[in-house]
Amino acid sequence: MAERAAIGADSYGSPYRRGWADVASVGVVLGPIENKNLGKMAVFDLGVRKDWWNLPPKVRDPLAFCVGVKVEKDVPEVLKDSSISLNDINDVIWSHSHIDHRGDVSLFPPSTTLNYGKEVAALKPDVTGEAEAVFLASDFAGRRNNEIDFSKSDFKIGGFPALDFYGDGSFYLLDTPGHDHGHLSALARTTSTAAGHDKDTFIFLAGDACHFCGVLRPNVSHPFPSRHFPDSSIGLSGIESPETLLKRHPRFPQSSDAVNEASRVTPWYGVATGQLSTFVDPMLGQNTANQIREAFDEMDNVFVAVCHDLGLLVQDNGKPVLPSLNKAPQEDLNSWYEKGWKDKVYWTWANELGKKDEHGKVHPQEPVVIGFWMNGKRYGNAHDLFEEARKSQDRMKA
Repeated sequence: MAERAAIGADSYGSPYRRGWADVASVGVVLGPIENKNLGKMAVFDLGVRKDWWNLPPKVRDPLAFCVGVKVEKDVPEVLKDSSISLNDINDVIWSHSHIDHRGDVSLFPPSTTLNYGKEVAALKPDVTGEAEAVFLASDFAGRRNNEIDFSKSDFKIGGFPALDFYGDGSFYLLDTPGHDHGHLSALARTTSTAAGHDKDTFIFLAGDACHFCGVLRPNVSHPFPSRHFPDSSIGLSGIESPETLLKRHPRFPQSSDAVNEASRVTPWYGVATGQLSTFVDPMLGQNTANQIREAFDEMDNVFVAVCHDLGLLVQDNGKPVLPSLNKAPQEDLNSWYEKGWKDKVYWTWANELGKKDEHGKVHPQEPVVIGFWMNGKRYGNAHDLFEEARKSQDRMKA
């Protein structure tokens, strides 16, 4: 919602093929989950903290290998700018421990509970020691910590162990392993037949169970179009025809001009398996992605929101299709099914496959940010920024 970064695409998807950006853009879209009946509000993931240079060196220093990092606002700032009091946020939920999801919890009042997968507890700084720390003590201090333990539940949704967070069927947490220790996703009910709506609908908050919609799509329920993308699709201007794109499907090397029909229903990528993979268990992560595809993405009543899907930010005639907290705080996503938003953005991931020039060369999508930014100033490399941050801290202590 507030941060931008650019990271090598081979960390996220496999098989790596030039086109799906040599740089995969990180754009985490967040919004509050509100249970009006109970008067409760939660935030699922917090993006990157604004002062990312203050992260522990073990997780901060690898950012030097990114193309760039720029965080203009912390999520709490965006909430306040949207007239949402932090005192009204009862819960922060981390999908997992990575820095582009955990933000700065210390900005929330002590009344806000921090929720995370049970395995994250083993990464607390008092367990790892300072030299190996991936968290700051302030990430956990001064508030109730709730470790989500799926072993205590025999309830499943879509084949995943699940917990009913509020106890009323409105919001569930699901155990979605593979990417990181204790990784979890969420399923939010958006309409209910019990409440008089025509259909039960949901939004699945995937976290980093996969990073690119091409890991889920195309599929049997949503085959790749033959000649033209659906008229409802947006964000695909200037893209090649579906038939031409299919000839670049990385799982079906072309031996002729004919399109392999199996490519129409086979996801474009799998989760990353190489040396730079961000998955602690790629095989388990692939199983999780397959399960998400079958149980949720192929269903017409479930909108799957992948954290790094830039299609969630796509605009139609200069206006965002999906309302976001920092653009339209007065709107919500509950009517996504009625308004056809899933159909509109379902194929926007194809725009990230890169475009061919007149010579047939595929050019990757440009990164969303270049350079390393601190307090509005751009630095050519992260090490210069880190040094300036250190000097600034020394001056403050003097």
